[in-house]
Amino acid sequence: MPKVGGRRKKTRTHKEATEEDLDLIGQTPKAFILKRGKVSQTIRQLIDDYRDVMYPFTSMNLQESDKTKMKDYIQAAGYYLISHMIIMTQTNKNSYIRFIQNPRGPTFTFRILKYANRNEVLNAQRKFKSFSRVFSPPLLVMNGFQTDFQTDDPQKPTSDHIKLVGNMIQSMFPAINVQNTNPKTQKRVILFSYKNDKIYIRHYYISFNLKGIDKKMKKIIKANKLPNLSKYNSFSDFLQNNHQMFASDTEQSDLEELEIENKQHKTQQMSIRLHEVGPRLELKLYKIEEGFMQGNVVYNRVVSKTNKAVEKLRKIKRRKMLLKYKRREEQEQNVQKKTKKQDIQEFDNVNKKVKQQ
Repeated sequence: MPKVGGRRKKTRTHKEATEEDLDLIGQTPKAFILKRGKVSQTIRQLIDDYRDVMYPFTSMNLQESDKTKMKDYIQAAGYYLISHMIIMTQTNKNSYIRFIQNPRGPTFTFRILKYANRNEVLNAQRKFKSFSRVFSPPLLVMNGFQTDFQTDDPQKPTSDHIKLVGNMIQSMFPAINVQNTNPKTQKRVILFSYKNDKIYIRHYYISFNLKGIDKKMKKIIKANKLPNLSKYNSFSDFLQNNHQMFASDTEQSDLEELEIENKQHKTQQMSIRLHEVGPRLELKLYKIEEGFMQGNVVYNRVVSKTNKAVEKLRKIKRRKMLLKYKRREEQEQNVQKKTKKQDIQEFDNVNKKVKQQ
């Protein structure tokens, strides 16, 4: 406490960001999730749910309007160090989702075959009915991207376009140091599974439970309150007489067991359970482009081209790009010439006025 009449000095309790912290923030992948064009209400809800999946490294309240162009989003992405964009569109027949790497691509276009929002997934469950945002990013789990979808043989390598898809998905989530991370801080898992030429996306919440403890005792430990024992002679009588209150609860089977250190540096056996919180997505790769929503088409599901045709298209695009650069240079030179003429004319006019005076 300060002296009487003295002034209290406030001490800074938070740490200032160092250069290493700023470098890590710049290297962490972040994403804009938005829509383009007119979409249905279910797709808008799916966008909000996918923002919860990518939280905290995404903008939850991104202001979207029909007047905003992609150039504006790209400029804002450069200012806020946004590394990826996820864009959802809809036509009369199908819905699409694009995974784009800023600012030059590549662009991966997927057709959405099936999807379920978060509320639909939670309502289908018996126990886990609610989900709140968790500040930690999700753990990325990838399955089937190293096998051939036609034979499901792990020895046969996958095609090149599936490898590109796997690398793109991996670049959208931050890397995790397994040695330094505490397993209890990881609260979510996102699963990308490739099977039968389709990509399945699932989002799970991780719960940790004590292992080796009776089910009735777990209920009391989770409540963090002592029960009313005034009507019973001992604690064992309470457990025996109240067996009905525990009988209706059904638990999921444990996935895995871990030994985790608590605050007293004592190891405890914990069981891990996964609760699906949504959304669900079933995708099919449609097209891969080299640039940002444009450029050479590396892969197209509908149209297949030979290597010669691809080389011809590349040459045509290079010629067009060269013509654009030449026109820009000519325009800049013309503007410089005009400005020089205007400066000379202004200078001559000033000299004439001075001589007349």
